[in-house]
Amino acid sequence: MDTSPGVVVVGAGLAGLSAALTLHDAGVPVAVLEARDRVGGRVWSVRLTNDAVAELGAEWIMAGDRSVLGLAERFAIPAVDAGVDYKLREARGPDAPSIPEQEAHLVRANELRSSIGAEEAARTSLGSFLNGVEGTEGERRALRMRLQGTCAADLEAVTLQITDGERAFAPGGGVYRRLGPGNQALASAIAAALPDVRLGERVKALAHDEVGVTVRTARGEIHAAAAVVAVPVVSAATLRYEPTLPEDLATALRELPMGVASKLAAATSAEPALRSIQSTELPMWCWAAAGEDGSPRRVLTSFAGSPLAQDALRTADGDPEPWLARLRALNPDLSFTGEVRMQAWADDPLACGAYSAWDARSWERIPQFSRTVGRLAFAGEHTAGPEHYATMEGALRSGVRAAEQVREMTGGRLRN
Repeated sequence: MDTSPGVVVVGAGLAGLSAALTLHDAGVPVAVLEARDRVGGRVWSVRLTNDAVAELGAEWIMAGDRSVLGLAERFAIPAVDAGVDYKLREARGPDAPSIPEQEAHLVRANELRSSIGAEEAARTSLGSFLNGVEGTEGERRALRMRLQGTCAADLEAVTLQITDGERAFAPGGGVYRRLGPGNQALASAIAAALPDVRLGERVKALAHDEVGVTVRTARGEIHAAAAVVAVPVVSAATLRYEPTLPEDLATALRELPMGVASKLAAATSAEPALRSIQSTELPMWCWAAAGEDGSPRRVLTSFAGSPLAQDALRTADGDPEPWLARLRALNPDLSFTGEVRMQAWADDPLACGAYSAWDARSWERIPQFSRTVGRLAFAGEHTAGPEHYATMEGALRSGVRAAEQVREMTGGRLRN
């Protein structure tokens, strides 16, 4: 038996680490339990055989990501300009529109979205909305492939309401960054600042009441004053709670769809020219972006979202060659040599998907995901609300919010 007067955090992704760091900074004794043999969760940086760093998980840091950038500064991790634009992508494939044509189509989409009220938006799928935007078939297809990839879901199942927080139709580009040594460096730095992070310790059950929590793992029990559940929504839904969660919260967790997405990173034989390319045939795009020294990392990375992309690329087979063949066609100037890494997040048993993909019913349940139950608080990108779900920023913010809820539920009495 392991007895702790403090808080147990379940999960060492950015949400759990953020909650633990916030509590530790406030003098609260905290233990972090992580089922994987590494920290970071869906943030996963790897070094390929040509020594290039690649992100197999979350990648892009936006200008307004104050939590990510603030913690990177705290731990002296450089945030470097990627040199390419996440939104302004060169379209390649049949009927591919130019970037000015794509921008003009976004303006028309933005105008149409502005004319739709809240009630109608709640009844409208993103897919059906896109069908009504004036433009050429090539323009419509390029935007559909981009957004279907981003949502990692069939757009007929995604609510139009997500565009309220995501500004999906805002024209123009932005400045996008990554952490120089890899985004996982932030998770590693946070974990190193915490006194008690236990890897390979999967939580089996949480017994909870108004007084405290007993966390059961294969190694025994840990008693704590409170717990933060900071795991992906599928894992949060399938954890055993004693007593069970309130039915409205349990239903919300169980029925929130997860996006289906994979990433591939292929080492290049030479330094590639910077690029950001969207396929018009599949919800898939690829990029070569700058690394820590300002020059391009010698890797082409690709993201493919939604079941359509997984089926076409045969990601479930574990063979990257069908995907790599598509990338060769899109990038005839590149030569690939050495290592190719592919991560199908839907097949990851601890993630069961890439990130939350919102249907209308789940969108209406957003307040449920960040509520507390007894001495339990919940964190994770799916709890981050309409503006920050599916992002590293959202995960970090959710951890801070959950830590504050823990301090409130315990009356702020926990101290080392």
